[in-house]
Amino acid sequence: MKLLRRTAVAALLAVGAGVVVLAALAVSSGYRLYIVHTGSMVPTLRPGDIVVDRPVPGPVRRGEIITFRYHSGPDSVVTHRVFSAGRTGIRTKGDANPTPDPWVLRRSQVVGTPVAIVPAVGYVLFYLHEPSGAASVATLVLALWLLWNLCFGAREVAAEPA
Repeated sequence: MKLLRRTAVAALLAVGAGVVVLAALAVSSGYRLYIVHTGSMVPTLRPGDIVVDRPVPGPVRRGEIITFRYHSGPDSVVTHRVFSAGRTGIRTKGDANPTPDPWVLRRSQVVGTPVAIVPAVGYVLFYLHEPSGAASVATLVLALWLLWNLCFGAREVAAEPA
């Protein structure tokens, strides 16, 4: 039983270390995760989806989905489809919006283009980002660990009389 428990712990640690290494490599290569907050790109992107972006290698083209910085906040990014791109700048439009966005972007505002979309996982990340969310998960893990030890903890074997 102890060998099985040690093997399981070692496997979990190895998987966790692998995820951390892959995430560090992705971030150092310019990949970023963004959570979709609005329905402006429905049905392509829905609120709660995660967009995995990579840096845009060249010029943007009409119809391409891009993530760009917009001045509505310090960490504010928007992911919309390119409506037009030319010398005057880049115009975008959300798939669910009836008209193009009112702004004209410079190429320097474009931060990436999606390489993957993970449906609905953004809700979990948003929850864990909040202090109460992280505390509730920590409390749940502690409660499960205590319950496991209460029910299946080490049992003493009574010695037989000689």
